Amino acid sequence: MTDFIRTDAADTFIAEADARETSTEVMRAIAEQATDYTDAAAIWENGPRHKAQADAIIASATAGGESADDLHWGDLTLSGAAA
Repeated sequence: MTDFIRTDAADTFIAEADARETSTEVMRAIAEQATDYTDAAAIWENGPRHKAQADAIIASATAGGESADDLHWGDLTLSGAAA
């Protein structure tokens, strides 16, 4: 996890969940992996940069018991987008 998650910019990114048609859990998990807003947006747009990042996003987003198949990342499910 990076310090970005503790910033107002991360809150702004996470608040865009509805506009990006993405589950809040996924947006928060992306923000935990990003270094800043631009990086978070790039991860959202292009997907995780490597398997470890994908695994961390899935683990964080599903920590509350949700299935990766039930969480959305744009037009995809989390399991499909982070694959």
